[in-house]
Amino acid sequence: MKEKLTRNTGLKILSLALAFLIWVVILNVDDPATTSTIKDVPVTRINENAIISRDKVYDVVSGETVDVKVKGKRSIIDKLKKEDFRAVADLSKLSLTYAVPIDVSLPRYPEVEISQKVMTMEVNLENRITEQFRVDVVEKGNVAPGYYISAKTARPNIIQVSGAESVIKKINEVVVEVNVTNRDESFGEKEIIPKVYDKNGSLMDSSKMTFNFEKVDVSVTLLNTKTVKLWVEIKGTPYYGYEFVGFDYEPKQVVIAGKQEELDKVPYITAVYNINNRRADIEDEIDIKDYITEDVILIDENQNAVINIDIEKIESKEISFNSNEIELRNVPYGTVATIDNSSLVYAKVSGTKGELNEISKGDIKPYIDLSGAGVGTEVHNIQFDSSIKDKVSLSNPGISVTLAYDD
Repeated sequence: MKEKLTRNTGLKILSLALAFLIWVVILNVDDPATTSTIKDVPVTRINENAIISRDKVYDVVSGETVDVKVKGKRSIIDKLKKEDFRAVADLSKLSLTYAVPIDVSLPRYPEVEISQKVMTMEVNLENRITEQFRVDVVEKGNVAPGYYISAKTARPNIIQVSGAESVIKKINEVVVEVNVTNRDESFGEKEIIPKVYDKNGSLMDSSKMTFNFEKVDVSVTLLNTKTVKLWVEIKGTPYYGYEFVGFDYEPKQVVIAGKQEELDKVPYITAVYNINNRRADIEDEIDIKDYITEDVILIDENQNAVINIDIEKIESKEISFNSNEIELRNVPYGTVATIDNSSLVYAKVSGTKGELNEISKGDIKPYIDLSGAGVGTEVHNIQFDSSIKDKVSLSNPGISVTLAYDD
């Protein structure tokens, strides 16, 4: 029996080797080895504190993903996905040239050969700085008609932002946005995420920064509004020899805001402008806020009223008329009145240049009132029956008049 088992040993070994070779050939025909490249395998970064502890921040220049070349059985290679790989960059191993080695493994399929053994991530280092910024509340939309946003408060109202110096220096403002569309009462919003804008008004990537407060609470206060008339009152007297002619101003009405009970107390606004001792036309502005109470606020686009005041120098001219052109009024019954002086009478008329141009002799209308006069000769004052009598003066205001009985 032993002899049968040991007989032709060489032939048996050769047969076994041949069988194994055939098995390998068959196996490779059915499931041959192949190579493939898996693209964009994400790289996980570890030990970031090794950089942060040096008050530095980093930015990946290249190596956030890698393309991995693998070799193995087709049955495995064909079903590989990038999620099957583990690519790790240990930032504690950062070189002097700011390169970090990337270690790639395939935990589920250790039999698969990874061809690339040297892969690196390149980073850029910058100083890490922190700056403070005010938090501005920006409303989106419009409140309901008849309402006004009087206050927008952020809590906290100051935020510290940290990051790369080149990034932080670009920040222009930090804002939180709140929707106020059709709101008609005061309200608050919780946990709004701040947004950061650069000096060009472009939204910045907040993922490259850290905030000491990640979210902000906002409260918005609304007030009622009211449109009221604006009156301007002129006070004072121009410089001697000058006259106030007229004025105009804009706007004639403004919009105010406040609690309804306070608005009800304001039927209109009266502003005052003093022209005391002025001797020329005036172009000026009036601060409307100076003439409203503290319980309401001026929300009109016109915070100032523009006023134009005409002030002209008083001039004069003489108008002459004959004494027989003077009307004698209220002559006592039974008497006859005669003016003894037949010479010219001169009236001095004062006013602005424009007024004097419109005054003629027919506007003077001189007369003497003889009510209560007795018979004989008396000097009587000449009076003027006209709308300009306060602008007329006489060089010889008195004139002799004789009263005699009528035969």
